[in-house]
Amino acid sequence: MMEPVRMPAEDETESAAYAALKAHAPVGAEGIPHFEPVPVNGTVSFFPAQPPIQEGGPVRDFKSAIDLIKEASEAIRFSEERAGELEQQLHQVSHRSAEQVKALELQVATLERRLIKAEERARAAEVRANDAETWLSRLHDTIITSFRRPQHPGEGELN
Repeated sequence: MMEPVRMPAEDETESAAYAALKAHAPVGAEGIPHFEPVPVNGTVSFFPAQPPIQEGGPVRDFKSAIDLIKEASEAIRFSEERAGELEQQLHQVSHRSAEQVKALELQVATLERRLIKAEERARAAEVRANDAETWLSRLHDTIITSFRRPQHPGEGELN
């Protein structure tokens, strides 16, 4: 048999936790509460079994509350880890996007310069085409006026 567990009391008064445990524990021969080990999920607990549930009284399931706290803390830890991963991905994506924007800006600037040069060449070609049309028209008029035979009255008319 195990020795009874005795908690030292501060200033000759018992702590509230010790008093609560003592209230539900069977008292040994020496007047000291005696706690029997209670198997709980493969482990041994020296806490007393829960008192029977009284009608209308609050039901306290401390093990379930602790399990819920553990699950909540795991969920919080998981969400914090996931948030960290997502933040890292965000930084990577924003860095790549910034690089792509810079590359596209350089490409646009290059294309704008090429467009300006192409427009200048198109204007020069248009000027040359207008000059060529003017000279072609003059050449045509000169040929027509220079090689035309004078028409005499009566020539060219067929009866």
